[in-house]
Amino acid sequence: MSQLIEKLLYLLVLCLILPFVSSAQPVIRLYDELTELYPDSVFKEGMKEYTIDAARGTIVGVHILVTGIDSGAVARFRVVQRNRPVAEMRWYRMIDVPVEENTGLDSRTEKYSGQKNPFVIRRAPFRIFEALDPVRSPIVADNGTIALRAEIPISPKAAVKENNYTIIIDIGNHSENLHWIVNVHKAVVPSLKHSTISYINWHSLGNICNDHEVEIWTEPFWKMLSQYAKLMVKGRQNTFWLLWNDFFDFDSTGHMTEFHRERLERYVKVFMDEGLQKIQGCPFTFRENWSTDAMYVIPAQYKIPATSDDGLKQIERMADKIYAAIKVNHWQEKWIQGIFDEPTDEYVDRYKTVVEVFRKHMQGIPIIEATMTTKLPAYIDILCPQVQEYQKEQEFYEQRKAANDKVWVYTCLVPGGPWLNRLLDQERLRQVYFGWSCARYNLNGYLHWGLNMHRAGQDPFQQSAIQHYEGETNNFLPAGDTHIIYQRKNGPISGQRFEAVRIGMEDFELLAQLKAKDTASGISVITRIFRAFDDYSKDVVEYRRTKQLLLESLDEK
Repeated sequence: MSQLIEKLLYLLVLCLILPFVSSAQPVIRLYDELTELYPDSVFKEGMKEYTIDAARGTIVGVHILVTGIDSGAVARFRVVQRNRPVAEMRWYRMIDVPVEENTGLDSRTEKYSGQKNPFVIRRAPFRIFEALDPVRSPIVADNGTIALRAEIPISPKAAVKENNYTIIIDIGNHSENLHWIVNVHKAVVPSLKHSTISYINWHSLGNICNDHEVEIWTEPFWKMLSQYAKLMVKGRQNTFWLLWNDFFDFDSTGHMTEFHRERLERYVKVFMDEGLQKIQGCPFTFRENWSTDAMYVIPAQYKIPATSDDGLKQIERMADKIYAAIKVNHWQEKWIQGIFDEPTDEYVDRYKTVVEVFRKHMQGIPIIEATMTTKLPAYIDILCPQVQEYQKEQEFYEQRKAANDKVWVYTCLVPGGPWLNRLLDQERLRQVYFGWSCARYNLNGYLHWGLNMHRAGQDPFQQSAIQHYEGETNNFLPAGDTHIIYQRKNGPISGQRFEAVRIGMEDFELLAQLKAKDTASGISVITRIFRAFDDYSKDVVEYRRTKQLLLESLDEK
């Protein structure tokens, strides 16, 4: 009788606790690396098998989302091919970052004009997986979701074949085998040394020092700077800039007293040794702000008018020192120089005056400018309008190309709406299409101001949109405008947008190869998915099909 009572009690306990015991298993799926993923419940359907077509000399990646797990769960992961570990595989944990406000329909954020922007991937506020933190197996879940990235470099000499990889994810007693197929094609993307498009993000030395607790010009600083150069190269950035305040000393009146040529030479060497190819000297002159038309020569705090006798002499003395260093180091073919960032119509006459002085003292060095006027033909060698302005004034820029000028494009807090930009609440395909747009319009480069330009006190992991000017309550830089990479204490780490631009720059080289062999075929491939800076496909599957067509077209050539 006692045994019967025990059994009944046991069954009663089971009935009471079973409703509270979860029978759910982890859900583990593959996603295209250009699919936006979020840490909450907004999930797109994933795959257990995923195929991608790739050129040689590139990097291919796939994303893995693990959901339905407990905080503290341990995830183990590995990749095998023919039952052997793949040593070249690199793993990253994807870290989510916030989008506090949506990009504006015209510029900045929606607060600026009060207009709702329908061309965003999701309404803010939300968080999105973005930063790529290198990891090794195992890792511990800190909530109910883990997002991983696996990537593998494809050697320029890799065999042209289908590669089958098995991605194995173990969580507790649950194990999942996922299949990743990489079809390697004949085409080869050239090394950065032989790239045919220019690409730059401006970087901040101050943030490098602050984020990694190194003192500028010390040995730890130089080592950290080298890490940044390595990451730039991985992202196919081949041009870097420098600020003159870092290499000149000035007296109490703002006049140049000393030039640190050895420091400049070491600085350039750090980037060149890693594989970057071009140097952009920052402008000699600057505007005080956007509410006046003042134009001063550097350094900023002394406000010496750029076209005054003192201002022009300052430019002459600095230009002489710089040009001597350029000639000694044989940088003539590598150097491009800014004069005044974003000149508008009211600065045209003064700009011309400064250029005339510059050309006398730095003969043969091309002038590059992020320009906001079309009234400076023959004064700028590399014109760099914003993408929407290029499209608006395309006839003018075609004329400048015919006159042997080069044309780049740039984006910043402008434009918003449907236009290409590299902001966090936009499709990752928009970043890829910078390469396609340059191939479509025969452009020579792409520029953005924000590699790691996050503001003082801004933690990019916790704040993505930040006030532009103090005192202007509605003037915010849109989410991700200030930065496209992230920081850990021991060095910089990549971001998904940075990788997406890289993919686009790889695609540019492939499209250029196809256009060189058959222009009509190249344009036909491009316009299947990219037609204008505000007219393009947002479908990742359609992009992949077109990329496959591109690679198959090159296989036949």
